[in-house]
Amino acid sequence: MSSRQMKKLQKQQQQQQVDDETVQQIYQEEMNLKSKNVFNKLIVSDSEEEEQDKKEEVVKQQEEPQQTQKQKEVDDDLEFLENQIQQQSQQQNLPEYQDREGPLFIFVKKLNYNKELSHHFKGTKLTGTSTQQQKLKAKRIKNYVLTYNDENYFPIQDKFELVQTIINDQGLQLYRIEASKSYETLQQEYTGVKNSFNPQAIFDFMQQHPFHAEAIYDVSEYFRLKADYKQANLLLERLIYIYEEACGYKLKGFYEDPTPRIELELNNYSKTFLMALFKFTDVLGKKGCYKAALEFSKVILKLCPTQDPTCALLLIDYHCLLNYSFDFLQFFTKTFVLDVYKSKKGSLAFMPNYLYNTAIAKFLSEPENQREKELYYTQKDFDDAIVNFGQFPLDSNHRVLLIQAILLYPSALLQLSNACEYTKQNVPNHKSFVENQRKPLKELLTEAFLQRETYLYWFLSLESEEDQLGLKKILEIFPERCKITWKQPDVLQWIKGALGLIVNNIQKEFDLNSFYENLAVAPQEIYNEIPFQFRRYKELLKNHFSDQSERLDVNNIFAENIGAGQEQQQMPQNFNPLQANQGLLGALLGTLLPWVHNPNAQQ
Repeated sequence: MSSRQMKKLQKQQQQQQVDDETVQQIYQEEMNLKSKNVFNKLIVSDSEEEEQDKKEEVVKQQEEPQQTQKQKEVDDDLEFLENQIQQQSQQQNLPEYQDREGPLFIFVKKLNYNKELSHHFKGTKLTGTSTQQQKLKAKRIKNYVLTYNDENYFPIQDKFELVQTIINDQGLQLYRIEASKSYETLQQEYTGVKNSFNPQAIFDFMQQHPFHAEAIYDVSEYFRLKADYKQANLLLERLIYIYEEACGYKLKGFYEDPTPRIELELNNYSKTFLMALFKFTDVLGKKGCYKAALEFSKVILKLCPTQDPTCALLLIDYHCLLNYSFDFLQFFTKTFVLDVYKSKKGSLAFMPNYLYNTAIAKFLSEPENQREKELYYTQKDFDDAIVNFGQFPLDSNHRVLLIQAILLYPSALLQLSNACEYTKQNVPNHKSFVENQRKPLKELLTEAFLQRETYLYWFLSLESEEDQLGLKKILEIFPERCKITWKQPDVLQWIKGALGLIVNNIQKEFDLNSFYENLAVAPQEIYNEIPFQFRRYKELLKNHFSDQSERLDVNNIFAENIGAGQEQQQMPQNFNPLQANQGLLGALLGTLLPWVHNPNAQQ
């Protein structure tokens, strides 16, 4: 290697060494800078940290009330949430309940009747303590969904229990409510008290045993007929709490489950529970808690979906109308049979109350400013009505359904007329009305075909006289139950148009007798058949479904409720009803107790 090359190589090595030193120096300066920044952060004074924390805490305190207020508004404003859901459903052109998989899905939040009542009257509760006190006990009562009165939440020694038995024909798991041995002992004792015919002894027994179900129910009925609804409601709430406390664990998931999976066997204990729910649902409806009443109606039916001993099917359609849940009423009518009986050939479409109420639900769902357009009856409406027995009859318009309802169950229209006093109403004519449609409604209601009371239709499956009696009960109760919805002036005009069109066709060439004869023969393809027998409703009492509250006339109780043959007695001054030896309490409870036959009771 030459000297020139050696010098060149030495020069390159020196330059590389300088570059390495420069890089090392820059790196050292950067590390010193980072260390300085870290040190500066570490030497921040404690006072500065405290000031910073205080600032952050003030900001947080200012933000928390706003967040709490917003959360409170969202939680308490159920109406706002429901309006949003309805608006979204209308935009998507879907029923409100379509995303629910079954007609008996229960909205647990809507069971809170106290919260619903407080929306109508601020701070008002059906029973129990104030809303603020209830919130303080939320952790204690969070497992109860049927009662919201914290005064009843006490441990119960003598409990019931749900015992699993067999699976019925519809695939539902049967459960039987059984009492503990200690409760059975109390029940035997109470049976002896009742058989003593001493009403004061019943009160004394309930005071000694405040959680005995049958005693509570009997005394609540006494207060209800005495028009002391506050005491009656308190006792009904206590009674429902007893069953929920005893059976609530076994019913876990029962409410949110969209499909019925259980059914209660009917015995004395289950009947008392169902009647308590039935009476309490009636109370909620009269208090204006229509949403809670609808959910309670579904609870009753879901507990006994194939037996329906309290006829909850007459509750659901009624509360749907009062709650303006028109979409759900149609959804329930179409899907209940499929959901419970697993039958694609059945529905409630041609059950009298559902056919009438589905028709009026469709009519009332129209905006008020457009209902006049819906009164244009055409001959096509009548022609469609007499053949509307296919797979989807409820898809027809409300005019077709009303004509069909009047043709199938004309006596129900007369019952509605009596309940709503149609003959006293002056119903104006619509500009589209022709011929008999322009006659007064009072005159149209005298048509002979409205007197028909024979219902040998294939879809009703009336196999005996008992089934006829059960159907007759439905036709009597439904008009009295739903009369509040059928009184509106535009509804009367709607009825007049349908009835007049039917009379127009009868006076022409329509053979009404052939129409009924054809309905007695089942078609080859059966749809919308009612899967149960109406005989199960033959023992229903009309006054249990009436909007008018039952009361006993104290002055005439001996003449009216014990027998006209007995001499009427005058009540002494300063009468104490809790002393049975004075007679009135015995007379009052005598009309309630099952061993006393009251010949004047309304059947």
